[in-house]
Amino acid sequence: MKKEELELFQEIAANATHLGEFWDKVLESALIVHGHLCGAMPLGFRAGRLALKALGADREPNMSKIALVETGVAHAAGCFADGVQLATGCTYGKNLIQKLDYGKWAVTIAIKKDGRAVRVRVKNEAVEAMFAGKFMDHRRKGIPPAEVPREFILDGFKKTITRPDEEFLEVSEIFTYTFPPAPKPSFNIGKCEICGERVAENKLRVKDGKTVCLPCSEYMK
Repeated sequence: MKKEELELFQEIAANATHLGEFWDKVLESALIVHGHLCGAMPLGFRAGRLALKALGADREPNMSKIALVETGVAHAAGCFADGVQLATGCTYGKNLIQKLDYGKWAVTIAIKKDGRAVRVRVKNEAVEAMFAGKFMDHRRKGIPPAEVPREFILDGFKKTITRPDEEFLEVSEIFTYTFPPAPKPSFNIGKCEICGERVAENKLRVKDGKTVCLPCSEYMK
């Protein structure tokens, strides 16, 4: 990352101080991880932050909540999910975020302990404005997001960070989410007898009398 890009991200992140202590640092991290300015990432950031606020919850340091993101793949503005991840701490590596692939700009955050959940969606007008902007015109032409002139997205990004929640987000009443059964995590490792690589114990399989990893087993389940 170039020095001027980092300085720009720090300058933009300063707009998040009104959200509460340290939220500018969280946004700066989100910008660094995401890597470019766009319309959807800050929408996900604000939606995730509002969901936490509605639940009276903090960013997730462990594995006590999940984020169900309704965006998906093969459509524009899927960057919403990165904003949700960084705002909520419900990260991919902790297996706390799922893409429902509905093609909608909404997220449900649910707490495992008591099932309390809330859904936050971006209002239609805000989604329509994002898709009507010059930034999206360039994306339709196949121009990568980081190569779109910044003047077509910078003001919109800052506006998303600074405007009141109620102007562009809708939050549901708190409801109860039923979690499906989840397998217990494995804290042990084994070794594949074919490729020789270390493997999480619960991902080992038996093939022709040998303990092997999933790719070598060809089961892939």
